[in-house]
Formats: sequence, structure tokens, C-alpha cells
Amino acid sequence: MHAALPAHRPCAAEEALNLLALNQQLLQQAVQLAADHAGPGRPRYAGLVGPHLRHVIEHYEALLFRADPESVNYDARPRDPELETDPQCARRRLLAVHDLLSACVLGALHAPLHLRGLGGLAGDSDFVVTSSLGRELVFLASHTVHHFALLAGHCRQQGIALPEGFGLAPATRAHQRGSAALACA
Repeated sequence: MHAALPAHRPCAAEEALNLLALNQQLLQQAVQLAADHAGPGRPRYAGLVGPHLRHVIEHYEALLFRADPESVNYDARPRDPELETDPQCARRRLLAVHDLLSACVLGALHAPLHLRGLGGLAGDSDFVVTSSLGRELVFLASHTVHHFALLAGHCRQQGIALPEGFGLAPATRAHQRGSAALACA
């Protein structure tokens, strides 16, 4: 059983750096995935990979390039069809997100942020909850890993070399390491 954390405990500098590093590593994987689909003779980008990367990119952009510094709304993000068909466009946008994330001030991870969105199965109700940039980066990392998991089998079928653990949650990888260590003991 885990001990309860104090309410609103800001993450320590090391934890914040680890969170930023995780997101940057995932963005680097996305940049490589787009590059692996660019150019003649490469696997088809549009149709499967493109829509997933568009979705991931637009979520990061909704958070990091938001007009209102106190609010984010992933549901109201613009949808850019070019991101689904042009891996070079996706690569440029991913690099811009990566650069902005690299310039992120650690203290900003704790600032309150209002998360706005649509609820109800038909998207017929609004909600607003309190969050923070740090909490939203936790969401985006998990969200990105989820989309990578959906793409992993397709990429392997297309002969694209993927980094070890691509599409696996950090907790899953840690569990696998622990299980392997126990099996060797």
C-alpha cells in the first residue's frame, strides 16, 4: 500500500526535470517516426501514422502554444490535415514543440491551469477542472505512449526499426525489468 502524498505537493526539481525529459524523449521518437516515413520508397505516412502523429502534435500544441496562459482546451484545438499527409510538416511542428518544451521553466510546472473540455458521450456538456502544466505533461506523455502503442505493430510490419520499449508505458517497462530480475535470481 502506498502512503498518501500531501495535497498539492509540488514536484521536486529532479522530478520536474524527469517529466520534461520524458516528454522530450517521446517527441524525439515522434520526430524519428515522421522521418522514417519521409521520402521515396518509404512506408506510407498518410492513413495510419499521419493521423496519430497529427493528434499527438495538436495536443502538445494546444498546451504549449495556448493563447490563454491560464487555460487549455484540447477539444477546441485546430485540426490540420497537412499533418496527416506530410511527414516533413509533422517533423517541423514536432521540433517546434520540442524546442518550446526545452525552454520550459521548472517553476511553471506548478502554476494552476484550467482544463476546459467537452463532456457527455455526445460532447453536449462543458467542464472545467483545475490542473497544472506539470499534470498536463503527465497526461500528454501517457497519451503519446498510447498512440505509439497503436502504431508499433504497423511500424514493425513496415520494417521500421523502433527504439526498445516504443509504445510501452514507463511503468510497464519498469515492471518488465523487475520481473526479469526476479526470473534471473
